[in-house]
Amino acid sequence: MSYIFDEDLLKSEIRKRGARRVLLQFPEGLRYFSTELVERLRESLPDVEFVISGEPSWGACDIAEDEASLLKVDLLIHFGHSPYTWYYPRFPTLFVKAESTAQVERETLDKLVDVLRERGANSVALTSTVQHGKLLNQVKEHLSPHFHVEVGRPSSPFMGDGQVLGCDYKSAQVEADVHVNISGGVFHALGLGLATGKPVIKLDPYTRSVEDLTPQVFKVLKVRYSKIMEAMDARTWVIVQGLKVGQNRPLMVKSLESRLKSLGKTTYVVTSKVLNQDSLRNLDRSYIDAFVVTSCPRLPTDDLYLYEKPVLTPGEAKMIITNKLEPYIFPW
Repeated sequence: MSYIFDEDLLKSEIRKRGARRVLLQFPEGLRYFSTELVERLRESLPDVEFVISGEPSWGACDIAEDEASLLKVDLLIHFGHSPYTWYYPRFPTLFVKAESTAQVERETLDKLVDVLRERGANSVALTSTVQHGKLLNQVKEHLSPHFHVEVGRPSSPFMGDGQVLGCDYKSAQVEADVHVNISGGVFHALGLGLATGKPVIKLDPYTRSVEDLTPQVFKVLKVRYSKIMEAMDARTWVIVQGLKVGQNRPLMVKSLESRLKSLGKTTYVVTSKVLNQDSLRNLDRSYIDAFVVTSCPRLPTDDLYLYEKPVLTPGEAKMIITNKLEPYIFPW
């Protein structure tokens, strides 16, 4: 396997909790390993029934509590994420990080140094996803002779230093000329650029590549500002309240509703577990001018070309409410 599922911890916790029926929840990229893992667990735990959740999971905010209750399992095991910063599970849940075994070669690190020099960096901030947290020290050691390197503290004791989520970049709130994010794909690195407003370099341990994503971040930012400007004169707003266990933010909804009403806006609160282009089209009327999503701030930014009307993050709505267009606020 290319991920460490900490099978000793799994077996120990299942035995300690006396669980006889266990639901295993994986994000999309890790479910591929689910059946192999079950086979290995069955060898030591033949009396335990394992059920694999086939439902999509987009983060530790998206815990399969309803599914676990419906299936009457004793324990829910969520792989690939640390516990969510703003949510504590109500159902017996074990979080397993599923750390990647991917390594970074010296050749790739030397390329990273070259790209940072091209950016004129003197100071560098390092972040990573939970799968690659162990690479932070290696990368820091390689960069330190050339740059001042910082690894920030996270927002939660459940997260490691330098760890970021798609909606939480607290560990990137350090002084740096350039940010380097260790992750696969572009999801976390793009969010990092939006959150910090600084150049972002992505170090991908899977492809062993180094990529300057700053132009992509700038492109997204231009689209986001166009949506903000379009919504500046919006009179009627729909506030989307998430129903997934870690995405329900009633205080945020009430605050946005109160502040928009104080500006003379008409508001409607709409609940949603899954938000997409079709769900908004089914709701839309000619007099609705703008939407603000309180469930997941990545829905507006990642699907930025899909929506016919402005669909904003809470941070973008705040910019309109306060009439301050700088700095760009992401995500909250």
